[in-house]
Amino acid sequence: MTDNNPAGQRGPAEHERRDQILELANELFSAHGYRKTSVTDIAKAVGVSSAYLYRFFDSKQAIGEAVCAMTLAKIDVALKEIAERDDSATQRLRDLLDCLLAKGLELFLKERRMHDIVVVAIENQWHHMSVHDDIIYEAIRRIVADGRESGEFERKTPLDEVTIAIRKTAAVYGHPVLLELNDPDELKRNLAAVTGLILRSLAP
Repeated sequence: MTDNNPAGQRGPAEHERRDQILELANELFSAHGYRKTSVTDIAKAVGVSSAYLYRFFDSKQAIGEAVCAMTLAKIDVALKEIAERDDSATQRLRDLLDCLLAKGLELFLKERRMHDIVVVAIENQWHHMSVHDDIIYEAIRRIVADGRESGEFERKTPLDEVTIAIRKTAAVYGHPVLLELNDPDELKRNLAAVTGLILRSLAP
């Protein structure tokens, strides 16, 4: 394993076979769930032996982490784009929270592609869950900092304290288990109320 490869992944990072393994593993996880899919199942779908599969990934978890990272990246990219826009901080914060809920509902409930695997990732504290959380935190932090600079938001409360409070408040809107336990329409209505409260608390 080279320094350029994520933990548990072997062989050239851009290897065509590796991409094929991840694509088919994702399909199996979608159809049967991460917990019920074995390395043997994945190897059979690819048309290779389990031993050959281990040339690219050293465990089922390594495959799961790679698939999880690929899917969460869809949310991460969208949030970064919102944080970097030229819109007002108020609009960006509103859009970021809306995006977090919309992407969560799409990926974890509507498609149900990642619900099982993300639950496992949370339970086992997989590395990319921490990366994903950091990306959300940094997107919120940038928007709040920009809002302070523009005069939209108050400056008395420590920036990190504000960022943590918003991140924790919004956690329900990006958590697969909590999303599953709530009605989507009610979540959308609640988010509008929560966002309004957050923005009022940020007013100078």
